[in-house]
Amino acid sequence: MLKKILIATDGSETSLRAAENAVDIAKASGASLMAVYVMDVQRLAQLPGYAAMPGLKDNLMQLMSREGSDAMAEIEEMARDAGVAYEKTIAQGDPGEELLRLCNDFGFDLIVMGTIGKSGLKRFFLGSVAAKVVRHSHVPVLVVPAPE
Repeated sequence: MLKKILIATDGSETSLRAAENAVDIAKASGASLMAVYVMDVQRLAQLPGYAAMPGLKDNLMQLMSREGSDAMAEIEEMARDAGVAYEKTIAQGDPGEELLRLCNDFGFDLIVMGTIGKSGLKRFFLGSVAAKVVRHSHVPVLVVPAPE
């Protein structure tokens, strides 16, 4: 029986579709949800001008944090409407590693995520991340494909 479900989001349509599935599963099983948005700071450092332009890092971090908060607010509304317990967090680091770490640290029973969920900064968040999580997770992973 599922007790805790982790939802990875980047605010894209695909990650919202994944969240809808997670909310449905949580409602049917009585599980709680945690949404996570991972700010991929390692990839930011590879952007041209990232280190040379004063304030660029802070502006990008602020933008990603706002994007994450907005994405999780939509999921929070879905969970509230369904009567499902909900938490949220913003993490920093390699998205795949952070999702796996959170899963292990908090004892999640299921990870739900979308594939290639680019949005906002076009951050290439969930394509290779989904593959990494599926390969290394010790719990089931539900991967929701992007609409065609």
